[in-house]
Amino acid sequence: MKLLFIQRAAKMAIPFLFFQLNTAINAWAVRYISDNELVKAYYQDGGNITGKVLTSDGQPAESATISLNNLKSTQVGKDGTFKFENLGAGTYKLAILFMGHAAEEKTVVLKEGETARIDFALTATSRALNEILIVGDKYTITSKKQSSSVGRLPLKYLENTQVYSVIDKELIREQLSVTLDEAFRNVPGAAPAKTGAGIPAFFSRGFVTNDNLRNGMATFTRTTIDLATVERVEAIKGPSSTLFGASMVSFGGLVNYITKKPFDRMAGEIGYTFGSYDLNRFTADFNTPLNDSKTVLFRTNIAYQKENTFQDQGHGSTLVVAPSLLYKVNDRFTVRLDADIQHYKGTSSTAWIVSPGVNAKSYDQLNLDYKRSLIDNSFTANMYTNNIFLQAEYKLSDKWTSTTNYAWATGGYSNMYLFDMTWLSDTTVARSIRVHAPDRMGRKHFQQNFTGDFKIGSLRNRLVVGFDIMDQYRDLKYNMLQLDTVNTRGIAKDVRVETVDARLAALNTPETNSRQLSYGAYFSDVLNITSNLLVMASLRVDYFDNKGTKNNLTQVTTGAYNQAAFSPKFGVVYQPVLNKVALFANYMNGFKNVANTVQPDGSVSSFKPQQANQLEGGVKLDLFENKLAATISYYDIQINNSTRGDVKGTQVFTVQDGTQESKGVDVEIIGNPLPGFNIITGYGYNENKYIKASAQLTGKRTVGAPAHVGNIWMSYSILEGAVKGLGIGAGAIYVGDAFYDPANTFVLPSYTTFDATLFYNTPKFRIAVKGNNLTGKKYWVSDGFYARPQKQANFLVSLALKF
Repeated sequence: MKLLFIQRAAKMAIPFLFFQLNTAINAWAVRYISDNELVKAYYQDGGNITGKVLTSDGQPAESATISLNNLKSTQVGKDGTFKFENLGAGTYKLAILFMGHAAEEKTVVLKEGETARIDFALTATSRALNEILIVGDKYTITSKKQSSSVGRLPLKYLENTQVYSVIDKELIREQLSVTLDEAFRNVPGAAPAKTGAGIPAFFSRGFVTNDNLRNGMATFTRTTIDLATVERVEAIKGPSSTLFGASMVSFGGLVNYITKKPFDRMAGEIGYTFGSYDLNRFTADFNTPLNDSKTVLFRTNIAYQKENTFQDQGHGSTLVVAPSLLYKVNDRFTVRLDADIQHYKGTSSTAWIVSPGVNAKSYDQLNLDYKRSLIDNSFTANMYTNNIFLQAEYKLSDKWTSTTNYAWATGGYSNMYLFDMTWLSDTTVARSIRVHAPDRMGRKHFQQNFTGDFKIGSLRNRLVVGFDIMDQYRDLKYNMLQLDTVNTRGIAKDVRVETVDARLAALNTPETNSRQLSYGAYFSDVLNITSNLLVMASLRVDYFDNKGTKNNLTQVTTGAYNQAAFSPKFGVVYQPVLNKVALFANYMNGFKNVANTVQPDGSVSSFKPQQANQLEGGVKLDLFENKLAATISYYDIQINNSTRGDVKGTQVFTVQDGTQESKGVDVEIIGNPLPGFNIITGYGYNENKYIKASAQLTGKRTVGAPAHVGNIWMSYSILEGAVKGLGIGAGAIYVGDAFYDPANTFVLPSYTTFDATLFYNTPKFRIAVKGNNLTGKKYWVSDGFYARPQKQANFLVSLALKF
């Protein structure tokens, strides 16, 4: 029934969107006849209209909208500026729009090739506009969709040939989300997952994505990622190695979270949240200029949280400190330095595995109380993630900008005990424990980009040329101990950390050291053939040097190899209705390095990188003056150069001729149909199968990836009157069945969870109550290997004071 509901909803949504498309095209045709200033004379030398919008107290009117002839609009930036580019000569009418503020209009006559400046001074104060923004303008469509980090170029969403989703801080706050994986519920087709150590991950387009970029740069996450440090989350769909390399991305996409930056006034917020399972959480966000000229800005975010698990054993505490410093050296040069230090202390959640001896066909058929963990609270681990980010941005000219980035990311475990619970039958579980003592890892990432926005003749080019170097290492001391086998119908034998430590002390375990270097150079060029038609071409050249793994006891290094890879990317966008409707198509490439293999006869085989090639097409909409945005796309990802086992006589050799196909549909709709009412909904269908593989895999679906995922979130805020700021939000996520074993016989069952929140939001404080999984649904998430039971019904109560 749930699957039938999702399918019917998708069938209803598609005709609705094409109805809106037809309506917009007709409206555009009428306007074209009466006023065609934006489309004529494109091959002439285009002019520009720039300006600044200030409030009555002299502050930038950030997030106001400037409309040009009611055909084109742009968002006012944080410094109050706006710009329309590549305009033909003619008369233009500019109107400034801000929810709750009367529209103001000005007219300008633009000559060929000139730049005209038009400034606006609003009658409202910054505080009054901020109140409007806080109360009712939370995630209003296109302004939140723009991103310069997705394509490393200043592209509007409709200009980008790629599909991506954005979850901004307003939506995060409204949903009372705490960790990065909670934000994933808003990404169409994204099924939440957890890695073996509990790191946030999700399935996208049939592949698990378990590494996360921070400000477009490398991390080495070994804790959850606390959203107290995060401004927005960008989920980029499809293989993206051309710009982001191979180490941090999957063939299904990547996650890039953007951290909070300092701004030029003193402000702050202190929050406290309590809830189920003895949750207590404190947050603080403080921002201030450090000098009178406001060229040195400082901001810091702090979070501390303590919580027990929903099971009979398990607890944890998290501490996050994230300072950020920005120095505006002059009008051309800006330096930014920030960091986040995250530490977790507690038990790791139980990781479940199913063996072929189990007769049950689904996790909900196994004989164990849902709240029973089979672990012990004495196994307390220390896990940390540290990131330092340095950026120097220099405007070389009005056409070119140089951006230098450096990231140093470390993560690790100190005496991390991870329980593996393997079902041997429907009633027996083998308990084992993996011990990382210690496990240290890190990535140093240097990146240099030169970004240009210029013309060659009459053609506009937006070009990024860059290179990056990544140095990653891991120092590992690892053991795995078999503990015992327990009957889930009886009383499990107590197991204590002291017993495990005594066994570990008797072992002579070596530490191993591994290191890899990668060097990449790339370019990406977006060329406007006309104002309606643009094409994109990109290429990456990558060299990977694996130094191998050294055993510190034997002093022997094994596994060294190197590989070179090319990663192209192409795309085209045609806007039949400028800034309203975009038809797009892309070819995108991803690759994974494949190590050498020692064959059964003693020979060594060298392999090529595994390749993923995606073809995708669809439509993007931005209609009714930013009231409705939507994306519909179909993709087909072909994987080749996969390795597989090939039986020759009595021996199994590794060959590299495996293939795989992942195809599907993504749909996203974001709407603001009425003042104060917002809706975000999405649907994803995916079919990921092995085409040529070992006998037991051929024709089977990949492990962990559901075929159907749907999500919806709606909220309404009262914008006027005595209870202005009072609001309610509610939503659901549906994740279909996924196979848990390669043979496709054991299932992670489908689930639907419902959440709701009630909030009262003012410029001085915010109170919110949130209920998660209101029906108490029992469900499991997996990274394709481990499965983890998730919380049933739980609640949070939050209070935030602002200054």
